[in-house]
Amino acid sequence: MKTKAHVLLVFILVIVVACGFASAARTIPPSNETSSLTVSTSAAAIGDLSAHTDIVYVQGNGDLTNNPPLDMDGEGQSTISYQEDTMAVSGAVTYDKYTNLDTGPKTANGANFETDKLMTYDSDADGTENGQMISEESILVEVVATGNTTAAGCCPWGTADGTVLPATNDVVIAGSDMVVSEAAVASSSSALITADSISTPVEMGYSVDIQGVNQTPGDPSTGAEGSATAYVSANLQEGNGDGTAMGTEVTYSDVTSASGLFELAKDVSYSSS
Repeated sequence: MKTKAHVLLVFILVIVVACGFASAARTIPPSNETSSLTVSTSAAAIGDLSAHTDIVYVQGNGDLTNNPPLDMDGEGQSTISYQEDTMAVSGAVTYDKYTNLDTGPKTANGANFETDKLMTYDSDADGTENGQMISEESILVEVVATGNTTAAGCCPWGTADGTVLPATNDVVIAGSDMVVSEAAVASSSSALITADSISTPVEMGYSVDIQGVNQTPGDPSTGAEGSATAYVSANLQEGNGDGTAMGTEVTYSDVTSASGLFELAKDVSYSSS
């Protein structure tokens, strides 16, 4: 029976780095060969269920095998990393997830990587009332590049008009974790690091919404039961000119937690434009 105090938390974050044309984190052209991978999963159990996803995509415009260090001629390397671990024990659980990776070039608001996930869990449904679901999920985007001027031979970036390309060192991480005896969870993530044009921004998004299985709108007393945390952190360093001078530095950290009977929602959007 739900008797704990209730908490309602909703948080929306938008991070935008705008430092002029081609001066923020920039996307990288695709390799000669690209690939795609799509996975759809659907599972349900009265009892136990476990799920694990771990994927890392690294794209560079040089030779990844000799990094670090990056060559001092405009070499760049970008990374998308995503992880999820879910374990539900002794209860009724449903799990549906879509995952897609495409290393080809994307336009703004597109995605090289994306996930959508829906889960429900109720420890009472198997008659024991002793179960719980533990779930952790995170997505990271990292962009590192040395500075250069395209007129000096920075052809891999696809321009030849003398545009200055400052150095970049950006890391953004978002995710959530929870230990619940009842919850309905919806989450999604996306990231863009590869495009044909450096004017296409690097992007990352993450959202999570945790409610009760039979949530009554506007009534947190019917919310999820247990505890959960949603978070985001960013360290953004942008250069001036084509040297090593750092012209912009942004650090951000946000952690939101709830426990008892609760609703928790967080929406994160990052763009380098």
